[in-house]
Amino acid sequence: MSPAASSPADGPVRPPARYPPQNHILRHLRLSHQMRGDGTLTATMPVLDDLADGPLAEGGWLRLGAVATLVDSVAGHHAVLQVTPDWSATLHLSTVLAARAEGEVVTARCSPLRVGRNQVVTETSVTDESGTEIARSTCTYARLPRRDDTPVVDSTARENTVDYREDHELNPRPALDDYLRITPVPGEPRIELPMHNRIRNSFGSLQGGASIVVAEVMANHLARMAAGGERTSRCVFADVHYLAPGRGGPFRVDGETLARTDHLVTTRTRIFETAGDADRLLQTATATAAYLD
Repeated sequence: MSPAASSPADGPVRPPARYPPQNHILRHLRLSHQMRGDGTLTATMPVLDDLADGPLAEGGWLRLGAVATLVDSVAGHHAVLQVTPDWSATLHLSTVLAARAEGEVVTARCSPLRVGRNQVVTETSVTDESGTEIARSTCTYARLPRRDDTPVVDSTARENTVDYREDHELNPRPALDDYLRITPVPGEPRIELPMHNRIRNSFGSLQGGASIVVAEVMANHLARMAAGGERTSRCVFADVHYLAPGRGGPFRVDGETLARTDHLVTTRTRIFETAGDADRLLQTATATAAYLD
């Protein structure tokens, strides 16, 4: 459902036979969607060490990229239900990470702010088992007119659960960056990112949550570079604009430091598709990392 699912001008892209497929970011995060009888849509994600920025027993926080992927999943599901029989594509997703998650599971609750003729705007609150809000996100989706290959969604379904957990999970579970093959280049404001099935969305484009993880990694990478590699940081805010679908790759990911204080570093990340004669800008993000020491 994100980012930037193809528009009619882009031409059809064959979706995978099963979405999300085995070994996909949505399954790796063990996401689960719950539709209530009153129409409320929520989603859950477990609190795991490999989704955190440090050992949970030592005070690690769930990473913003993992939380934003949870949000993108449930808010995208909500948007599709609002526009069916049409489809939706993510235009913008902004996330603030506010607190450490306590307990074993976090829950995302999506609420509509506006359902218009051309766009759907939602707000999603993510809480832990104690009821503490650990993050909040705002998402904007474009309505894509229905065409022959648009999936059919039953918007009248009630009281159902969609479980995205892996059928056969990797053991041991790798760190999220390794799973997504996100590799910061030492000493350079650049990230290496190949296209692969773990980060494809239902239209075969770069998945929205994965690109937020890229922005998170870049913010921490540039914060580390700015401190001479001597300080650690946590990404606490990311604002992503989805401009075009990225299908075939490969990708060029460039970063830039916009502002720095003793405590915060604000960065810009741009993802380009480099296939063909000219690079094409797919996404741009602004993110802020806070130093932890």
